[in-house]
Parts: sequence; structure tokens; C-alpha cells
Amino acid sequence: MARAKRTDRADARRRYRQYQAEDVNDTEATEAPPESTRGQRPAPTVPARPSLGTAFRNAYRRANVREDIGLLPGLLLTRSFIGAVALVALGAVAVAVAPQNTISVLLYQSLLYPPAMAPIFIVGFFARRASYLLGLIVALIDVAVFTAVVYLVLPMTATTPVDPAAQEQAVFSAISVGPLSGIFFAAAAAWYRRFLYLSNPRAQQRRQANSRAGRPARG
Repeated sequence: MARAKRTDRADARRRYRQYQAEDVNDTEATEAPPESTRGQRPAPTVPARPSLGTAFRNAYRRANVREDIGLLPGLLLTRSFIGAVALVALGAVAVAVAPQNTISVLLYQSLLYPPAMAPIFIVGFFARRASYLLGLIVALIDVAVFTAVVYLVLPMTATTPVDPAAQEQAVFSAISVGPLSGIFFAAAAAWYRRFLYLSNPRAQQRRQANSRAGRPARG
């Protein structure tokens, strides 16, 4: 009887050890990656899409005026700023060459008449930083070009004599509206660009990939 009990206990211990070995093998088989995927980089994951409220708040950036002024000489040489100034000049040329043409009037209203909405939006949207300062400078250039058009171009192209009081009123309105609008609309355009970026996870993924590859990302 005692020998039979010892045999039963030995069989029970053997079955228990066999069960543990099989359980470990099953766990390793489950956790181990397939042979075909070993040595490969995991696929990049797309960041979760944030809520519109989160993207709205995070798109705001506090202005660092001292650093922005220090970087301003280089920012004045960027394509966005040069292109914005070129658009202001295009509006002036259009109204000087063909003041009665429909396309010239459209270019004058969108590119030159203060505030110059299209140039300000472009410089703000594509600026790497200090969009508000670049918008201010574009607006000041626009006011100067507009003043020259009012006093030099319009008297020569108008079919009737130009009232000096109307000229002064137009220039005063441009000075009072243009610079502040340049700051506000350029900053709003920069905020809108950041909002689009933050609400698009795939755009963030592409920017991260470009950074890892050593390619400069657009600001």
C-alpha cells in the first residue's frame, strides 16, 4: 500500500512538471514575434487626433519680442516676406498701369488698399516665427506705397480733379488701420497654421519623420 502511494505521488509530480513546461512553451510562443518580422522596425504609429478644443488652445504661442527682434534681420530675407512685399508692389503697379481695369481694381483692393489682406495673411501663414512683427512691417510698407499712389498716381490717372481733403483722409485712415491690422491678421494666420497642424496627426508624423531624416521642417 505504501509503495503504491509513493508511485502515485511520483506520477503526480511528473505530470505537474510536464504541465509547467508546456505552459512556459505556450507563453514563449505567444510573446515571441514571428520569424518574418524579426529584425524589422516597427511601423510608425499615427498620433491620436486631438479634440478641436485642445488644438485651438495649443495653437496659441506667447510672443517673445526680444528674441523675435534679434531674429528679424534674417526673417526679412525669407521668401514669405519678400513675396508679401512683392504683392504690395504688384497692387500698386496694377492701379498705375490700368486703373479702370476690373482685374486691376481687384488687385488694388486685395493687395494694396490698407489693410493689405492677402500679403499680410501670406507673411503670417508662412513665417517661421515673429509673424506679428513681419505683418507690422508689411503693413507699414503698404501704407507708404498707398500714400505714394494716392498723391502721385491717382491725380494723374483720375478723370476728375482729386480733392486734397479726400487724399488726407485716405492716408489718415490707412495709418490708423493698417499697422494694427497687420499685427492682428498676421498673428491670426500663424495661429491658423498651427491649428491645422495640431489637428492633423499625419502632418505631425511627416514632420517627425523629416526631423529624423535631417530635413528641415517648415515653421
